[in-house]
Formats: sequence, structure tokens, C-alpha cells
Amino acid sequence: MTSRIVASRIVEAREARAMSMEDLANGIGVTRQSISKYEKGIINPSVDVLKLISCILDFPIDFFYKTETESKALSSPLFFRSNANIAKKTKTACNYQLKWVNETKLSLERYFDFVDLEIPTIDTNYEDLTSEDIEELALSVRKKWNLAGDPIDDLIGLLENQGVIVSQFSTSNFCTFKGIDAFSSWKDGTPYILYHPNQKSAVRTRFSILHELGHLIMHSSIALDESSKKNIVDFADMQADRFAAAFLLPSISFPNDIHGSSLTSLEAVKRKWGAAMSTIIRRCDTLELLSENQINYLNRQMTIRKYWHKEPLDDILTVAEPEILRDAIYLLIDKRIITKSSFLASSGLSATDLQCICGLPDDFFIGIEQRKKLTLRVITPTD
Repeated sequence: MTSRIVASRIVEAREARAMSMEDLANGIGVTRQSISKYEKGIINPSVDVLKLISCILDFPIDFFYKTETESKALSSPLFFRSNANIAKKTKTACNYQLKWVNETKLSLERYFDFVDLEIPTIDTNYEDLTSEDIEELALSVRKKWNLAGDPIDDLIGLLENQGVIVSQFSTSNFCTFKGIDAFSSWKDGTPYILYHPNQKSAVRTRFSILHELGHLIMHSSIALDESSKKNIVDFADMQADRFAAAFLLPSISFPNDIHGSSLTSLEAVKRKWGAAMSTIIRRCDTLELLSENQINYLNRQMTIRKYWHKEPLDDILTVAEPEILRDAIYLLIDKRIITKSSFLASSGLSATDLQCICGLPDDFFIGIEQRKKLTLRVITPTD
């Protein structure tokens, strides 16, 4: 921690909330030019102004004095599982979310050896991968992870056991990350998948996470300046979707559960495999398990019953949350190696941000700043 404000932390706090310089300036009652000078380190904000910045952006004062940590390696581009165009400022906010999770993981590495990495990456140029190659790739990863052709019960637990750090990202009043289901990246040699905590359904969360796994495995070699080109993004997304479907519903076993072309029969398949009925229909089409007429009939029934956005079992099926960061923190606190207050202070983040990215309960940090009162003992005065 330095005694001088770190100018880049003001930039980080503002951009992490997807806020413009003008918005921040209006919020604290200074000019946009003043914000620019703060962020370039030309002048320091006064104590009162820094308190306003801290309050508006919901960052503790200490955050703005925390020295930057140097990354050990280049990061891969962020890939997004999304159904909408994403604003540049929102993508920037996502980069900071990834940075915070990585910094948290690095701080915990002082005490733990995390799980050995078991995520394969391909040497083949992703552009040369055929659909059949992706199907084989999904099956080979399943075999490597001893899944055979079985349904996946605890997807996030499976990924954590292979060295992937999975985290929910922290939304705020400033940035809700609307339109983003999940995103992923390699950072400092660690694969990260961050997903939206307020997904529409567990089955959509599962598919989104597997979509990101596909990106991590197949697209780590894509250069940063190419990752925003629409043709490259669209092609990579198509491949990631194919990988997710092949991994979730493997061709060696999933077909055995397709016994008809009614939505009722698909509900049973959904319950067993943890996949959306819409995903099951597309998979049946891809693997030619049903005729064109049967696929068209199912699609019409999905439309008639308004199942494209909300399906049966969506309120029943759940997805287990990430555990590895949370469990590491609990263990350190239980062993009295760290305290809640010291962990929060060293992170520099707000309690809300930290508990979200680490999977901690909402009340985890409540009351830690209360004064510890001495135990008073009444004694009888002597003459």
C-alpha cells in the first residue's frame, strides 16, 4: 500500500462501474477536466473529493492507495456467451471483474496449492476444425475427465476439479451486465469462467459455462486485435456452441434417451441431462435423431406453449455454485491464519464485490468493523 493515491485505481473504479468521466464529474460536483487530471495523476483529489468518489463508485478509500500487481503473462481475449451486442464500456468492466478474481486467487496462492491444471488446449488452428473434429474433441475431454457418456451432475465442481476458476461476477446499480451470460479468459496461466449470478435458468447457465469451456480449449490463440472482429467472433461462437452441445449431450449415449417427438418426452430428457429442451431439439437435429418433420413439429409446439424463454423444470433444476475460493477463505479463517477484516482490507474491494466473486454469503462481512468492547468486571471497593 502506498501513501499516495494510485491514479490508475480511479480509472479502474470508474470503468469497473461502466461510468463515464462526465457522469462521475457530475456526481461529485467537479469538472470532467478535473476527473481527467485525477486519472492521469496530474493532481490528487482532495480528501473530501476522494471520499465522494469512494462513496459514489462503492469502493473503500484504501482501494485508491493499493499498488498495482504486475501480471506474469499476457491474457487471452475475453469471449462472451451473449445474445446481444455488448457495449465497449461493459466489456471493459468485465475485464476488471476478471482482474479481481485473478488477484484474489493469487493472494490465496500464498497459502494453497490449487488443483493441477487439466484443461487441454489444441495445437490445431481453430479455423481448420470441422464439426466432426469438435465432436471428437468433446468426447476426448470427457474421456480425460473420466465422464464416459454419463450426464454431468455438478458441472462447476467438475471444472474446479480440473483447475478452472469459476466465479460469479458482481453486478451493481451502475453496471448490471445486461445481455451477458458468461465470459472467459486465460490469465497468468489460469483458465477463468465468470457467469451472471441472475441467469434465467440453471440449464442456460450450464450451457453458457460449457460454451466458455469451448472457448478456453479451442480459441486461446486468437489475438486480442482479432477477437473483436465480427466474423471471427461469430465463427468462434458457432464452434463453442457445438462443443458445449457435444460435451453436455454426448453422441455416444444421449441418443439412447430419445424415444419420441413430444415435448413431454423431452422433459424427461431435460431432467436427466440438465439441458434446455431447445438445446435438446437442436442436438437431435444435429445428430439426425429425428426427422425434419418431427423437428419442425417440436419447434412449433415450443412456440405455441411459449417455451423459448421459459421451459418446464426451469424453476426446479438448479446449478451448484463455485466453492474453491470460498472454501479456501473459510479454511484460512477457521485456522486463524487470516481474519475477515484483514482479508477484506487486503483485497481493496468493497464487501459486496468480494463476497460475490468469492461465493461468500451476503452477511459474511457484516459487523466486522464494529468496535470490540472490553469486558468490564464490577469490583467491591475497599475502605
